[in-house]
Amino acid sequence: MKKNTLKIAIIGFGHIGKIHYENITQNENLNVVALIDTDNSVLENKNIPIFQSISECHFIFPDIDLYIVATPNGYHYKQTKEILELSKNVLVEKPITFHKFQIEELITIAKNNNVRLFTSLQLRFSHIINHVKNLIDNDYLGEIFLINIECFWNRNDRYYKKNSWRGTKQLDGGILFTQFSHFIDIIHYLLGKIELLSNLTANYTLQNVIEFPDSGILQFKSGKTLGSMCYTISTYDKNFESSITIIAEKGTIKIGGQYLDQLVHYNVKESFLEGIDLPKEPLHKLLYKEIVHSLKNSTSSCLDAENSIETIDFIDKASSYLA
Repeated sequence: MKKNTLKIAIIGFGHIGKIHYENITQNENLNVVALIDTDNSVLENKNIPIFQSISECHFIFPDIDLYIVATPNGYHYKQTKEILELSKNVLVEKPITFHKFQIEELITIAKNNNVRLFTSLQLRFSHIINHVKNLIDNDYLGEIFLINIECFWNRNDRYYKKNSWRGTKQLDGGILFTQFSHFIDIIHYLLGKIELLSNLTANYTLQNVIEFPDSGILQFKSGKTLGSMCYTISTYDKNFESSITIIAEKGTIKIGGQYLDQLVHYNVKESFLEGIDLPKEPLHKLLYKEIVHSLKNSTSSCLDAENSIETIDFIDKASSYLA
């Protein structure tokens, strides 16, 4: 292990935990020294110590630099609080919490213990998204009239039956948190604060499988900009659409792809498209580059938990079934 390498512990080694592990191993500044999971079989012959609890791991490895929380959503708040109170930096998978008061409490604990609290907002590293943000911030699009989000995905009963926590109010939280929070975060990233106006919901195909709606249409506004989001996990057979469309005074843009990495339509009065950089690096890889830079240089980051407050509050208000 190289000198000054940041020591990492991953909590929860399911699907998303493995994605974090693979991207961490590609960063020479990071080293996974421990896993925390109640199922020892997840280790898959990896030569890494596995622990049953955060406290057990901390006792053996008190010098860990960063914990990654990749457990079911409903555990994030309690586990993150425990880690922050050990004065350790934390990266939490989305959603960091279900409620605004919880994330604000965690931010306060992090500040009081002089540690960092990050959340996985990797779509903010999409170079197409940042190109569009630059257009908006520098007024190349003029007034933004309308924004429309369309997320037509498929998550069937087989998906939910793979893990008992999926589909529950307590541990899953709903599709706006689990499937579509990145899209709402990007709208906040582009426009700033957005206000929820309405959210009509229904459950078409998963009534006996999940404890919340599988589809919805919500409306919002940001200043004079009006927005809508049509979303579902009941699309037939497979995912069909993931897109954000912007109708503006000086341009029309449609961004597509599950990771918002495709320019479907681009008609801008003052076009700078030829200068856009489209790297092939995975977004999680860019996320870890950002975290390393932020920790080693003590700089603020777009991944700081403060940047998730508005998204958490917006989805919480839209998710009246969690009340």
